[in-house]
Amino acid sequence: MPETQKCQFKSKIIEDYTCPEPALKNSEKGYCIFHEPSEDKNIKNFSEGIKRKIDKKDYDFRGYWFPEEETHLEEPAFEWRITFTNFTFETLALFAESIFKGYAYFSGATFEKGADFRDSTLEKRAVFPSSTFKERVYFGFIFDFGSTFKDMAIFNGAAFEKGADFARTTFEGVADFTGATFRDAVFTAATFEKAADFRNSSFVYADFAASTFKEIVRLDHVRFKIPSHADVLFRKAKVLWHEQGNYVEEGKCHYQEMDYIRKQKNWFVRYILANLFHRLLYGYGEKPFWIFAWCAGLIIFSSVIYWISKGVLKIVGVRAVPVEDYWNSLYFSVVTFTTLGYGDFRPIGKVKILASIEAILGIFFVALFIFTFARRTAGR
Repeated sequence: MPETQKCQFKSKIIEDYTCPEPALKNSEKGYCIFHEPSEDKNIKNFSEGIKRKIDKKDYDFRGYWFPEEETHLEEPAFEWRITFTNFTFETLALFAESIFKGYAYFSGATFEKGADFRDSTLEKRAVFPSSTFKERVYFGFIFDFGSTFKDMAIFNGAAFEKGADFARTTFEGVADFTGATFRDAVFTAATFEKAADFRNSSFVYADFAASTFKEIVRLDHVRFKIPSHADVLFRKAKVLWHEQGNYVEEGKCHYQEMDYIRKQKNWFVRYILANLFHRLLYGYGEKPFWIFAWCAGLIIFSSVIYWISKGVLKIVGVRAVPVEDYWNSLYFSVVTFTTLGYGDFRPIGKVKILASIEAILGIFFVALFIFTFARRTAGR
């Protein structure tokens, strides 16, 4: 009896990989039912084979060609999409080099030992909402073998407990990572052809170096525990919003970019110089009306000192009498801050030092407000 020929599929990632399945008699490439890239292959045999592997807890689907018409793993009836909804992969799930011609549903799936999707192609919508990856998951690799999502990729609410590698991955549709949590995320050299949404997601660490965003990036309420490289993502988003003329969103991204740059500095710069001046004073140029609060605080503080010290004289004719009421002290503080100098009041003694400082700060604050306000309202 002639020996059955084995599947001739060769992996680009693992050179010594051999498929144990028998080759199809009518396969031009000598592939098995799983690797045969044809919509005409026996879908029933393919589905039953998948179910047998699942029953054996064999999750090695490396290089499998999933046709558009696929069976639901929990029911014998045929469906039009591959579905791993709420499924638990107890061992490493290997989908590297696989091709999903139809929808790929992994909603609520749990990957106990991680997953490998490197160099895979998902031609229709890939849905991973609320899925949990307890070990590291690979959709790409820094040197090669990035996956391709040809339609929408949905990872909202997904939990990547040990990190995720999307290096060199291409998202041709919308990439939705809203509410996702990452221990560390590598998006190095990833390409986002459409919008990318990371709102309300959280990262311990993330690397977006050399990544490309061709449309908008939404980053509202994104959190990074380790600030290294976080500024890169906001800088890329800022440029995109600027190109679209949305200066409000550009300003938000600029604020976050500068804040994460500040967090990477040494403690003196982080908490004294950058925090006090750039952040709290005028919000890195994005909060011009914060300057009003500082101005009001300086004017009121100075007026109280003038009033308590009685260090301001009111000129009445040829006489100068001390100012004893607060409202005249407040008036003198405003006149000093704005450097109007009507001449009806003048400081005496050590109060002259405070008045001089207030006048200098007044000039500085007015100039800073004009610069910040113009930057926020005019095209950048």
